[in-house]
Amino acid sequence: MKAACAARCSRRTSSSALRTPSIAHVELVYTFPLPWAAVLLGVEVQIGDRRLSGAVVEKKQAEQGYEDAIAEGNTAILLEQNFDDSYTLNLGNLAPGETCVVRLRYAQVVQFEQHGLRLVVPTVIAPRYGDPVADAGLKPHQVVEHDLMVSYPFELSLRVEGALARARIGSPSHPLSMRLEGEGETTAMVVSLARGGRLDRDFILVLDEVVQDSLALCAQDTVQPGAVSVLASFCPRVPASAHPLAVKILVDCSGSMQGDSIAAARRALQAIVAGLREGERFSLSRFGSTVEHRSRALWRTSPATRLAGQRWAAQLQADLGGTEMEKALDSTLALAGDASVSPGAGEGAAPVDLLLITDGQIHAIERTVAKARALGHRVFVVGIGSAPAEGVLRRLADETGGACDFVAPGEAVEPAVLRMFARLRSQRMASLDLVWPAGAKPVWMSALPGSVFDGDAVTVWARFAQVPDGTVRLVGTRAHAEAPESLGEASLTAAEHDSALSRMAVAAQIETLLAAEVAHSRQALELAVAYQLVSPLTHFLLVETRAEADKPADMPDLVKVPSMLPAGFGGLGSLDFCVDPCMAPLTVNEAPEHYGSPAAVSGAYFDFEDAFDAPVVLRSGRRSDRRDTLKKAGNYDIPAFLRRGSNQDARQPPRDDPRYWRAEPHYTGLTPLGLTQWLHSHPQAEWPQSYAELSRIGVGPAVLDWLKFVLAEGEGEALVVASFIQAMAQRDLHEALLSDTGTLGQLKALAKRVAPGATLKVMQDDPAAEPIVARLQVFVCTLRAERWPNCVFDLRDEVTALG
Repeated sequence: MKAACAARCSRRTSSSALRTPSIAHVELVYTFPLPWAAVLLGVEVQIGDRRLSGAVVEKKQAEQGYEDAIAEGNTAILLEQNFDDSYTLNLGNLAPGETCVVRLRYAQVVQFEQHGLRLVVPTVIAPRYGDPVADAGLKPHQVVEHDLMVSYPFELSLRVEGALARARIGSPSHPLSMRLEGEGETTAMVVSLARGGRLDRDFILVLDEVVQDSLALCAQDTVQPGAVSVLASFCPRVPASAHPLAVKILVDCSGSMQGDSIAAARRALQAIVAGLREGERFSLSRFGSTVEHRSRALWRTSPATRLAGQRWAAQLQADLGGTEMEKALDSTLALAGDASVSPGAGEGAAPVDLLLITDGQIHAIERTVAKARALGHRVFVVGIGSAPAEGVLRRLADETGGACDFVAPGEAVEPAVLRMFARLRSQRMASLDLVWPAGAKPVWMSALPGSVFDGDAVTVWARFAQVPDGTVRLVGTRAHAEAPESLGEASLTAAEHDSALSRMAVAAQIETLLAAEVAHSRQALELAVAYQLVSPLTHFLLVETRAEADKPADMPDLVKVPSMLPAGFGGLGSLDFCVDPCMAPLTVNEAPEHYGSPAAVSGAYFDFEDAFDAPVVLRSGRRSDRRDTLKKAGNYDIPAFLRRGSNQDARQPPRDDPRYWRAEPHYTGLTPLGLTQWLHSHPQAEWPQSYAELSRIGVGPAVLDWLKFVLAEGEGEALVVASFIQAMAQRDLHEALLSDTGTLGQLKALAKRVAPGATLKVMQDDPAAEPIVARLQVFVCTLRAERWPNCVFDLRDEVTALG
């Protein structure tokens, strides 16, 4: 790939070489991604030493022409834009052993974000959850197939020109080689890969310390004489808001997040929780096939809730199956904590926002975006992984007025988290408007974004019948303010001999026409054909007539070009190891149980030397030898659920009875009655003496966090657990809970009998036990058989709450 980046536009040429098998004529089908919002400007094809050219025509005409050419024995090439914005290249009737090189030219507007620039070259489409045909609208031949054993090389040369060449340049995805060329205004930094890459991860180039300025470029229209297209890009300055932040955090824990992605999600979430300020509110949820909520409502940030959030984040596992994002959004935004306005907020306060951490690997794009838009909340996204679905995530954020940021495996998460907090805390604008020079009125203009954030570029396309002259301004009106204020301005300047800008403006207009409630398909089709743009309504078609002697006697065999799996996807290796394909030994071991995870129930889970969350296939730079195998293979232990046998311990509380065991989105574990039942069916010698032992018998993480962060108040673990167990082990408590889910009068009478002298040995003669037991007296009064009290989930002291 060759690319150049300057000012506000990145232009790239991607070359793909495909060689057919040497046994028969074939039809090769290859599906691939392009960068988000990139516009395909040209297609060049070389078969052998023959250079060929085609044209963009109406979709049905192109498909029929392609099939007719193949049926006649000719070579045909069809390039189509898919419903999910990927592209499929069809190469029909390539002769045995023939090599075809396809060069794609495309351009993309450079989007500055938080005073920096992140250029992404996607190289692979990861497996996605759902039905690609029913959910994503793909045709069967457009669906990507993956092969663990294929490997494709990747090379890149990129020129960073002008002022951008003086920025600090780096890449979290690939090692780079850089050299400086030219002087003064012709200075350019040439970036290439320091060693060979592969098409198994996105190439990411990060430019920091970039000087941003608003600009407005005018380009002559390539079809309509005298007409002008304008690209206006602003770098707004928006002050921070004074209102306290209220955010619901939702983490993707589906199977696709295993390995590098869930590790990055843990780091990102821990940094987010650490960055919350006192008084701000948040909730924690995770999803896959199901949704689990850590609390029933928004927590107010405090030392206790921050510690609980950090521990919850540290124990996240990608163990929830599929990626049911629609249900997760609905369930999370329905949590108590005001679906519209932050609790306790006054005038000017912002609604509750949603912060989503995910790789975005779903097929149901349209339904998910529609659901998020209908719920009426801004969605902010932190994209995770070596090949996240950037198009899905940016659409989800853009169409709800949120914003998107990304973290690659091994990349520091703190900068992305700081950028996201800056956006979340930005002052909201009730309305945005663009003020053109006097007398200049566009014949068409793209829609302004729903939100604007300090340091994030705002890009607008417009088309004029004649050249406008003067200054264009971006103005906004704050919520509860009367007068608009200027957010940025730029003088209109001419971009000489730049046909790409005018075609990019038309591409934006086509997208707007098709996205309208009443799609203007006819006008969009006419524009796409006139400006030779591949779109949902048009395809690129090339037909080469072969000599009769070179035509096959039969229809070609269909061969789909398999894609590489993204590095680290689903726990299949880690980017630290992915160099060459090589199978590494697999270990299956028992590991420490985690609060609230399936491992705590089943007793076993998969791990590779404590580095991964699932069985892994590693790509290593060297071959493994027998010494490595003996060192790493470990023992194949019998899973705990097989060792236990089919007969469950009769002393265990029944998990199919909701009086003893609850399985809800915000809590899974023993109920108060379930815990007292367990204590009364086991001898005192087997009673838990630590938080880990409480978890092992089935006490849920919400109760453990309350004990550790609220009840303890700095006291030792043994003392806290012993006090809690002694309070819960009272026979009168068990009987009260057992009869009619616990009568309040019985519990109050019982609370008076819970005294310091009745505690376990570890507490005798310990004055620190007295305040703990006193608070447990109040706690016991609030118990019900099937539910723990609200103070447990709110992480507050019941004594304080009742006082």
